[in-house]
Amino acid sequence: MGMDSSNEFVFIQGIKFFKPIRGLLKRLHKEHAHHNRKLHYDEYVSLLLLAFFQPTSQTLRWVQKASGLKRVQSKLGVSRASLGSLSDASRVFDPELARQIFEQLAAEACASNAPRRPDDLPANLQLIAADGTLWETLPKMTRELFQEPLTRRKKGVFKGHIQFDIFKHVPCKAEFSMSDDGEAAHLMQQLQANALYVLDRGFVNYELYSKIMAAGSSFLVRIKDVCAVEVIEERPLEDDARRSGAMRDALIRLGSGVSRIDRPLRLIHAKITLPPPHNLHPIRKRGKYKAYDASAPREQEILLVTDCLELSVQTLLLLYRYRWQIELFFRWFKCVLGSKHLMAQSENGLNLQMYIALIASLLIVVWTGRRPTKDLLMMLNFYLIGWASWDELQSEIRRAPACNP
Repeated sequence: MGMDSSNEFVFIQGIKFFKPIRGLLKRLHKEHAHHNRKLHYDEYVSLLLLAFFQPTSQTLRWVQKASGLKRVQSKLGVSRASLGSLSDASRVFDPELARQIFEQLAAEACASNAPRRPDDLPANLQLIAADGTLWETLPKMTRELFQEPLTRRKKGVFKGHIQFDIFKHVPCKAEFSMSDDGEAAHLMQQLQANALYVLDRGFVNYELYSKIMAAGSSFLVRIKDVCAVEVIEERPLEDDARRSGAMRDALIRLGSGVSRIDRPLRLIHAKITLPPPHNLHPIRKRGKYKAYDASAPREQEILLVTDCLELSVQTLLLLYRYRWQIELFFRWFKCVLGSKHLMAQSENGLNLQMYIALIASLLIVVWTGRRPTKDLLMMLNFYLIGWASWDELQSEIRRAPACNP
């Protein structure tokens, strides 16, 4: 690192990586809250993006400090921002504009080491995993984020509803809110055509399945044992399907009464082997739930329902296994990238932060063509502050592992 005459010792190189979104940020420049405020929307986004690539700057106060450095100002094209302006910006800038940039960037990003597409799956069919994740808010944010009397409030949580494109390994849609609506209700509002939605047991909703099929898409969902199932026909299992863990393949009708789905669906009963939960302590529960050995694999039986009647059983089991990629993304997004640390105290500000964090995650995919990892982010940090050379960064990119679902 070098030190100039003004003691600004932060050396920033590689800001060319921000070029993929410079054109997208230009449209934000005219957005500002008040004629007395000099901080513009594009400057706010640029400063928060820089914070996600500098682990020591992931607080609003450090972002404000960075905005006063001459080299940051010249490289990012920003002016010095006051702490009050940064705090106010989180309340007044419209997160919808950041969401539009995120979705436009998501359409262009694609990781070369994403999971492979099975041969019998149509080439133009998207495989989308949908799920929700929570952020616990600070006690001082409770009054801001909830309208009920304080004595009746529950513990404050901020919820994200994410759709993840498996074969591109990027989030393609996202919605954040403080509402208590379930994941199924949010997914119903964001359905698209020509997609196969891979869902877990939190999406047991017959209305959702009907709307997915009406939208011209398909679903593969894990259901609960208590779901009403009427068997139409038992289908024979091939040897390859049995080796994949399948125990049953049947045509069924799902539901009962007014919630019944008349269209024939497919039920797959399978036994899968879960890998040992490394670095986790055994779960100790009373009653029928016994503690398991954390060093040994475990077997689990699952029930899958889908409207894909032509795909092979082993392909469907592989596609459901790919659903785990969204859980890995949540770990990356919250724990590694650092979005778990909240830099705003309003719902509007939290929406802004999360969309900007998603843009930062997508930029890594655009820059490197690889899935974002902790090692890759660390090397990008080293390159941006001048510790690593371009050749060393390229070497780290080439070493990025292939996807192993």
